[in-house]
Amino acid sequence: MNLFETHEVQKRNVLDKITDRGKEIMSIIYPPYEEERNEQKFDDSERKKAQKYAMSNDQVLLTEAFGIKPSDISRNVSQPTPLAQVVEGRVITESTKDALEGLEGNSKLWIGKDYTNFIVKDFNSLDLPFVDLVDRNTTPRMPWHDIGVVVQREAARDIARHFIQRWNAIKLEKARQNPNYPYLLPKSYNDIKPLRDFEALLGVDITNVSCQVLRSVSSWSCGFLDPDTVEQSIHEAYVDTITRAQHYVYIENQFYITLSRTNPYVRNQIGEALFNRIMRAHRSGDKFRVLVVMPLLPGFEGEVGAPSGTSLHAVTHWNYQSISRSREAILTRLYEAGVEDPSEYITFHGLRTHSVLEGEPVTELVYVHSKLLIADDKTILCGSANINDRSMIGKRDSEIAVLLQDEQFVDGTMNGQAFPCGRVAGALRKRLFREHLGLMEEDLDVLRVNIDDPCSDHFHRNVWKATSKRNTDLYEEVFHCLPTDSVHTFAELKRYQEENCQTLWHTDRALANRKIDLIQGHLVDLPLDFLCNEVLTPRNTSMEGMMPTSLWT
Repeated sequence: MNLFETHEVQKRNVLDKITDRGKEIMSIIYPPYEEERNEQKFDDSERKKAQKYAMSNDQVLLTEAFGIKPSDISRNVSQPTPLAQVVEGRVITESTKDALEGLEGNSKLWIGKDYTNFIVKDFNSLDLPFVDLVDRNTTPRMPWHDIGVVVQREAARDIARHFIQRWNAIKLEKARQNPNYPYLLPKSYNDIKPLRDFEALLGVDITNVSCQVLRSVSSWSCGFLDPDTVEQSIHEAYVDTITRAQHYVYIENQFYITLSRTNPYVRNQIGEALFNRIMRAHRSGDKFRVLVVMPLLPGFEGEVGAPSGTSLHAVTHWNYQSISRSREAILTRLYEAGVEDPSEYITFHGLRTHSVLEGEPVTELVYVHSKLLIADDKTILCGSANINDRSMIGKRDSEIAVLLQDEQFVDGTMNGQAFPCGRVAGALRKRLFREHLGLMEEDLDVLRVNIDDPCSDHFHRNVWKATSKRNTDLYEEVFHCLPTDSVHTFAELKRYQEENCQTLWHTDRALANRKIDLIQGHLVDLPLDFLCNEVLTPRNTSMEGMMPTSLWT
């Protein structure tokens, strides 16, 4: 349980109130200075002032994970709700757009460094987790979108053995003589029994799938005796899954750095596999969709167009080089191969959201941190590997992922024809589509939108692309946000910021609110023309320019 980075007396206040109700909790509190907790004294006026801002029992809902039943807290809450998600009797749901107001200091929904904006200020001083990074009264928090997988039995054992192998390799290299870090030995199994009550433990339905653990490792990261031994099974699985895909590939990833096989700087072949699969569909006249969701900007601290944004510019350069700004970019290659409208086969998107901060509408991109591929509603690749050489070629960053193949299916539709839909892959794809398209609320308008068939022309053109384009236009009309296709150079960027220093809300609040209400979900277009006439690679004289290209790819 986090008790915020308020004054120490406020933490005691919360503990006293909970203890008075006979609730037992376990809490580890890390004050900025240990001496303050032990020695600081407070007079009555300080206590009254602190108590004014402390959260009362009715303002904090503790779930069963903290030993308190939801029924003990409020009759108005029908399901367990995370800590600090009920404030002043109001349940914060996915559709709630108002940032929490009325709580002083750091007593907010996101505590300390949980309230962050990577582009404004990257993480630092992590030994002080309750100290804010940014001014939460003026800087919107940057949301984070990620996807994880829980496995058990043989797959979990394989992951544990991967950890043991990595641990022992680092032990041998870094702490060979240190007895505090022992070598680990894998346990010997006669049989593997599934964990009982696993569904009850997780609170979700469990479905059996075929699972294979994949890795990117080499001698430096895993201790292979042969220095030339490399495992890049994640990369191989990506290429194989794309090549075998029949109808669609959905990708959510933090990066998209992958060029043709002839490029001397980028070696992974994911982009080559996508190009070949799309061309196969184009030549045969088949429908095939590739939907890519990635961050609108890389998560590096710095200002776009300023010297502080050098790292941000460099990664942006390689993303766009892979998408549309080089002879080896996938859109360029498709055009040159005779595909008149590549967007019928592949589209690139980001995620954006909006809220209210200090009474004024604000927007921020949703940082996509996922490393996910779904194909044909039956195959999932999910793990830690980005789409770049650092994650894929095995000799560089160490990564792990799982390849999941559905074994249980329900009736589905693909390209207008009956098609078996995997219970896991299909459900995950639909859940993500509902989230991105704003279809989480079960009203009549939402129920009329059919997302079962991601290949159909109606869904691709009239739902997916149309929603993304409409949201993009609305955000630009209201917030004049960056990045945008309207800015091609740094000079245009400066002029754009000067001319649009005020949002539509400042000039016509009613119109701004009406347009904001039209935004549906989080899906927006990736602005492919943003800074298209600028050189985004670091100058040779800069520190970043002296680094090898492999740092960015």
